[in-house]
This record gives sequence, C-alpha cells and structure tokens, in this order.
Amino acid sequence: MLLKNANYLNNDFNVVHGDIFIENGTISLNEQNINKAEEIIDCSDYWIIPGLFNSHYHGYSLLAKGIVKDMKIEEWNNNSDQGEIQKKFFENLDKITAKEYQVICMKSYIDMVKCGITFVSDSDPGNCPDILAEGICKIGMRGLIDTYGKIKDYENKKIGEITFGTHLLEEEDITDETLASVVQSKRKHNSLFLTHCMENEWRRDLIYSKYEKSSVALYNESGLLDDKTILFHGVYLNEEDIRHISTANASVVHCPVANLWSGAGAIAPVGAMLENDVNVCLGTDFASTNIWETMKIAYLLLKLNNPAYKYTAEHIFKMATRNSAKAYKQNNIGSIQENYKADLVFIKKDKSIPNIEKDHFSTVIHNLIMETTENSVQHVMINGKWVLFDRQLLTIDEEAHNHKYIELLNRIYKNI
Repeated sequence: MLLKNANYLNNDFNVVHGDIFIENGTISLNEQNINKAEEIIDCSDYWIIPGLFNSHYHGYSLLAKGIVKDMKIEEWNNNSDQGEIQKKFFENLDKITAKEYQVICMKSYIDMVKCGITFVSDSDPGNCPDILAEGICKIGMRGLIDTYGKIKDYENKKIGEITFGTHLLEEEDITDETLASVVQSKRKHNSLFLTHCMENEWRRDLIYSKYEKSSVALYNESGLLDDKTILFHGVYLNEEDIRHISTANASVVHCPVANLWSGAGAIAPVGAMLENDVNVCLGTDFASTNIWETMKIAYLLLKLNNPAYKYTAEHIFKMATRNSAKAYKQNNIGSIQENYKADLVFIKKDKSIPNIEKDHFSTVIHNLIMETTENSVQHVMINGKWVLFDRQLLTIDEEAHNHKYIELLNRIYKNI
C-alpha cells in the first residue's frame, strides 16, 4: 500500500511531505520500495501522526461517569448518599460475568480508537486478564494488562498484540511485609511493574506518617525502581523523588484531567520531571477516553509558572507517542520512521485553520494539539490494517456492541 502525498510527523515531530509505503504492516520511506505499491491512497487531505497511547486507564470506568464527582478518592464508598450509590454500583459490577465485563471495557476501547488511540494500558482486569486482553484484540488494538497478583500465570504470555504486567503497591498498602513480598516478586518476574504513586494528599500523608519518606524513596531503597517501573500520576513527587526516578530510568504517566477533577490538590511537577529527563507519558485514567483533551490540558498546565516558550506541543506529542512506547517496551511503534510498524492516525485537515510552514516556524503541531477533536480523526491503521475508516469501525459491529453495553449499563444501575 502506498500513502501518496502524505503529510506526516517524523521522529523529530517535524512535518514531512512525501510518500509512505506499507508492506506486511511495516513502514518504508525508501523510494525504491514505494515504486512497488499495488494500492495507492491519496492522503493530501490529512495530517498523519503516529498512533497515540493511553498509558493509564481503568477499563470499566465509563460506566462510572458522574458518580464520583466532587469527591476525593479516599471518600469513595463512604456512608453519604453518594457513597451508598457507589457501593451499590460496585456491588452490581462484581456480579456480572467475565464476558460481560469484557463488553463494558470494549466500549472504552472503541471510543479510544475513534480518538486515535492505538495502545492502552488497562489497570482493572477484574478476575480475567485474558478475557480483557481478548476484548482489546477484538477491536484491533495493542495494549498491556496489569495482572496484579496473577503475573506468574501471564509473565510470558501474549494474546494478539497484548502483553501483561504486574503491580507495585499504592501508599495505603505499603508495609514492611508487603514491600518484602513485592521485592521477591521483582526478583522472580521480568515484567513491567505499575502503580498509582503519590497521587493525592491522602496518599502522600499516609506514607509520610508511616515512614517519614515518600513511596518513591521506599521503592528506590528496595530496588524496585528501574526501567520496567511505571508510576501513575506523581502529583506529589519531590525533587529527590524525581532524581530517583530519572536515575533509575523509570517512567511517570501524567493524568492531568483526572488529577484536576479528582481532588489531587496540586499540579504534577511535569516541568521538573522534563528538566531531569524523566520519561513522562500521558493517560486519561478514569471515565474518559478523550486523549486530545488530556494532551491539550497537559500543554496548558506546562504554561503555568514557566516562560511561554519553554514547553511546546512537540513535548506533548512525545509523551503520547515515543515516551509511552519506551515505557511499555514497544520498540517499533510510536514513530513514523523506516521499519516501524504502521500504527497511523489520519486527521482530516480543517481548511478554516491557517497552517503555516516555514523553514524555522510552523503552526501545524500546535494547531493539532489545540484544535483536534475526536471527530477530526477519520482513519486509524494498526499494524498496517485499517481499524477505523471514515469513522466506521471495521473490526466489530459497533452498533450491536453498543446495544449490549447499554443493556448492561441499565442492569447495573437498576434499583440504584
């Protein structure tokens, strides 16, 4: 397949005007290969970007829209009227079958593809990591499932383009005994270790009251920080924490929208992380699949207390593509370059937006961050195969699936 007249972001996030040849799911920019194309598609009406990553998400959470509003995480399921509603919701969610849980999570994955997300890290497998992986595969995506304590059954397993990781400890779960247990697990398993980390004031205060130091300091002392460690949020990381993370080549997933509405109480020190060469990724986290909103808010928050010129839209695209690929050990995706997999997103050009391209000045990437919406994404290709074309999902019957999803939604909320 030849993508003719392509306008794409290269590995340095510069706009390149040229042709992209795809064979066996792999990109070639070599003109000799381009001449072999049997199918030619004119791409002059699109901006083509690498497939986006959602590096932290909870698969069921679209069902929970609104019921956790204006309430801190530590107050969920309390004895208030809202807390009682939450309790009933989670009780009903626990009663559904594994296949029904898959249907619920697949609704999120469908919405993600339609936003241009091609890889998802899901932190809520329920009791069935393999069933969840199967659901991601049905959509045609790549991903990673956090198996928590089941990693011994999944460490070397792969389902389609889905791999499996395991869990570190949230601050409320850290004791001398649990830390020792995770250290043993780390020695046994060569997998990615993931956790929510220093997410809010509650978790920060818990760990300092127990140990007079942060969870990151404890991870570092215990040998739990390395390039296979992925920490979600990091809102309350201090300078020492950031240095530990950087030295260990660990990664942090920034979830700016979720941090704002969940009562985290502060803004993650992403600028300090970037200054210390921390590998920062992006995630939507909970009840949202809108990666463009997340990218835009991440960009705007970097303007606070920093010179206007210091951080650019290119930093944000890097978080949502190359950085996330690095964190999740996806060595041949996250960029449009020779011999990389063809995970591509086609964004319809908006002729009402003036895009300027000069040798040393361009507005294209900035405008993509600020102006792209879900409906701007027209086609999505994963591994060289169309998953979305003209905004129509090609892998499953979206209408039939949405019908099943609504039936489950109504059942779970019945009598709440």
